[in-house]
Amino acid sequence: MTFEDVYGTRPDLLPRSMVRLVRSDLPGHPGSEWVGRPGVKLLDPAEHLRNERESLGRYPRNSDGAIDWTAVPEELVISSTNRDSPGLDAIIQQFVSGVGNIVVFWGSLAIPSLELSCEDFLAHLSDVLDSNIADFWIYSPSDDVVLEFSFFGVVTVAHLPMLADG
Repeated sequence: MTFEDVYGTRPDLLPRSMVRLVRSDLPGHPGSEWVGRPGVKLLDPAEHLRNERESLGRYPRNSDGAIDWTAVPEELVISSTNRDSPGLDAIIQQFVSGVGNIVVFWGSLAIPSLELSCEDFLAHLSDVLDSNIADFWIYSPSDDVVLEFSFFGVVTVAHLPMLADG
């Protein structure tokens, strides 16, 4: 199977507040299709790969796709807390409150990545946290910040590593 065969095949796993099923009358695509609700864009494979390269691709990664925080310089890490921490909402709002859009990547390539405004993401935050998607990342291009929500319940916020020269 190729990346294109897998990527985005399960938009039905996204929180229902972010997507909806619509009737499609497009030639070659009869029936229904999942689309983002107003303000939520489902990224196509090329958009996903570009955003992943600009963000998660700059970090060392474990075999499961999580960021290898032991190999990330300490000065890049802004915050690390438990997913059950009472101050988690405030941490997320602090780092997802910039101007521009953010990108949300999921732990499974079958779930399409999303692009939406910070404000729209915060409106959907409780649905995302309550979803069955254990691990995901939030990338803020305007701030060069990534938030990782790990499968193990740790939420880490960090600046992007500098790009290597050459």
